[in-house]
Amino acid sequence: MRIIISQVVKFDESALKTIEQDYKKTVCSEVQAKLIRGIAQIICEFINIPEQAMNGAALNALREWESINDKNVSKIADMPIGKRLNAVKEIFSIGKRIIKKMASNPKDKNEDLIDISFERAFRFFLNYFYQHQH
Repeated sequence: MRIIISQVVKFDESALKTIEQDYKKTVCSEVQAKLIRGIAQIICEFINIPEQAMNGAALNALREWESINDKNVSKIADMPIGKRLNAVKEIFSIGKRIIKKMASNPKDKNEDLIDISFERAFRFFLNYFYQHQH
């Protein structure tokens, strides 16, 4: 049995609605959709953000990672394990930055909670990854 304590972060409601609407209008590849659902599912366990808003943030993070690395996210699965984990960490970092932009005041407190939540979520991802490698 695992217990996850979700952090209560205050978000700018209009920013959440905007990213949710953008996500609803977007058509994703199957690989993107699978990654988005996985990332959103993990993060939503640690932070009180609506799933559609997290899906939008994850999509934006994937697209930004693809642009920075000039690679499609579908190539991550073919990378050596170290590079694969680095790619996922980069995507989590980009997503964290995107989520922080949607935090409302007090910014510092909410950004600290987002940092904690993303670190916990990434550790959760690593544990899951290592358990399913063998």
